[in-house]
Amino acid sequence: MAPLDISSADTSHDFSARIEGMDLSQPLDDGQFAEVHAAWMRHPVLVFSDQHLTPEQHLAFAERFGPLRRHTVKEILHPDYPDLLVLSNVGRGGASPINNGGAYWHSDITYEDEPPMASVLYGFIVPPSGGDTLYADMTAAYEALDEETKRKLDGAIGVHTYRYRYELMVEAGVRPPQPEEKMAEWKDVFHPVVRTHPETGRKALFVNEGFTARIDGWPEDESRAMLERLFAHCTEDRFVFAHKWRTNDLVLWDNRCTMHCATPYDLSFERSMHRATVHGDRPY
Repeated sequence: MAPLDISSADTSHDFSARIEGMDLSQPLDDGQFAEVHAAWMRHPVLVFSDQHLTPEQHLAFAERFGPLRRHTVKEILHPDYPDLLVLSNVGRGGASPINNGGAYWHSDITYEDEPPMASVLYGFIVPPSGGDTLYADMTAAYEALDEETKRKLDGAIGVHTYRYRYELMVEAGVRPPQPEEKMAEWKDVFHPVVRTHPETGRKALFVNEGFTARIDGWPEDESRAMLERLFAHCTEDRFVFAHKWRTNDLVLWDNRCTMHCATPYDLSFERSMHRATVHGDRPY
């Protein structure tokens, strides 16, 4: 088996990498998957170039990493493949259109007790410019904190909720209103502000402006000041990789140690993507 053709996706650090010449439409044998997984542990954002995937093939690749989990908002699921989230400004495939879902810094679905381990996003139609995805290295961001801040965050618990974010998106007209019984399903959940990666053992910040509402038990002003400081710190240029989409790129990212954010684009062009999400475990 030939070694993976891996190149840096960003020459400023090795947080991200691009893999050329691998056809993910074909099942990976155990040796190939082990090599991909090892690369992913070194580079939490992996870009696979020039893929041509059916929904079944996309899902089969994602399932190599673990059981899949569905998004809670059913209107943006693929009608025929509900384990796929459809991100399409034209509503391709029959899902509700989304102009630019996730245009704020977040880690996927941290408002649940067991947030996803990974997300696998396939961009099969992309605009000629814009519509990039920014990724933040939350491990490097934690390691760059001063020791006093690290001590202060040791044992701190963040409160995550989706309801506030969803209400803002409804007001902005990018998501449909939901009945109160649905909104009531989105409860507060509690995760450590600093989590330990279960495979690498490295510590990473685990807060995001999308879903982290406050730090549990802290005075409101101190909680807000710390979160705003951490949000600004994590998104400094030195921690961020900007992925400029090419048609048929597939990006695999580690939700346990990254954040991401979509960027604007000209809505006269179509942007259609499918995302599979891999179930994770409770952060510690």
